[in-house]
Amino acid sequence: MKLNACKECKKLTELDICPVCKGRTTPHWVGFVAVADPERSEIAKKMGIATKGKFALKVR
Repeated sequence: MKLNACKECKKLTELDICPVCKGRTTPHWVGFVAVADPERSEIAKKMGIATKGKFALKVR
């Protein structure tokens, strides 16, 4: 399973186009965070994440 990260919202997906924001994805990313409750997560707030899921920490 090869994951790509969206260049716009940092969502991790297997697709070439992000299912959340329709942005382009890339295989060049580092680290990830899993967000279960974006409303209570301090990390999600700092990263600007509003949905559940896996997100890359850094996307190139």
